[in-house]
Amino acid sequence: MKKFVILIFSMALMASCGDNEKENLSKEFDELMAQNDSIAQVHSEFQSTHERMKQNHQDLMQQLDTMQVSDSTYYDQMAQNEVIIKKHEGLLAGHKEYMEGHRELKDNFGNLSSSEMKAQISKMKEVHQTMMDEHSSMRSEHEEMMNKHDEIRKNLIDSNSQEM
Repeated sequence: MKKFVILIFSMALMASCGDNEKENLSKEFDELMAQNDSIAQVHSEFQSTHERMKQNHQDLMQQLDTMQVSDSTYYDQMAQNEVIIKKHEGLLAGHKEYMEGHRELKDNFGNLSSSEMKAQISKMKEVHQTMMDEHSSMRSEHEEMMNKHDEIRKNLIDSNSQEM
């Protein structure tokens, strides 16, 4: 009888440890979901900035097309910016999918085993880091594009005032 009581106690202890582990993993997941919400906010800001950059790029292209431009490097710079804009569109679309996937995962997370929870948490951390790194890269590329646009505009204004 004593062995039976020890066995029952051991099984109950193991079950509670498993529940405690899942509870800790759920808390960690909740923290990651809060981080996901924060990343979603930054994503929204990048989306807005991207749309402004895209409009700015289109406006400058129209301006170049209506002027007599003697320096063809402007078109080369604009083509390079176009590539960056397309790259950012792909990154932003991928980020949106990641975040939607994380929100969908939330509904079923409590039903996962501890090992599945750990795997999902690990992957979420990896994805969050990737998205933050890509946001940083996009931020510097946006700055570069704005500087190139400003430089082109300044040069166009200078060259047009010299022609008059």
